Amino acid sequence: MTIGARYGELFQMSYITRDLDAAMDHCREHLGITEFHTTDAEMELMSFGQMRPLKVRAAMANVGRNQFEIIQPVAGAIEIYTDEVDLDAHILNYHHIAIAVRGGIDNWLALLAEVRASGDEFAYLFPAEPGPDDKLCFCYVDTRKRLGHYTEYLWVDEGIKPIPAMPDLDA
Repeated sequence: MTIGARYGELFQMSYITRDLDAAMDHCREHLGITEFHTTDAEMELMSFGQMRPLKVRAAMANVGRNQFEIIQPVAGAIEIYTDEVDLDAHILNYHHIAIAVRGGIDNWLALLAEVRASGDEFAYLFPAEPGPDDKLCFCYVDTRKRLGHYTEYLWVDEGIKPIPAMPDLDA
């Protein structure tokens, strides 16, 4: 599969905010998006080749087979969320799209090989060394030079679905 062919599995638009609660209120009032799943996430991930901590607050709203995500960077490897983004200019700041990687872990490993062959850098990679026991994997690829934004890829093991982090792509 080619990177471009994967756009058929596009499922998410993601925005960055300085205040998650205010951003959700904005979405309720101005967009009519009312049902959010929120999470406070802390993890160790590979960020531009180095293992680093990351702490974010996030809200996801599934609308049909699509998802509206808002991320508030908190601490750690948050530069990809804060560099080149004026968090004071708007309550919501466009940041990235997400593409689902369906199938088994072998499909995830194939995607990683495609990204490496593309010459784009992994801004984030979690887990850093994916294996057969992993149930959720994601990466942010620095596609800004070619596309003007980051591209996230997300793989979720079928055994743990449904989860708020992934809408029903067959809806």
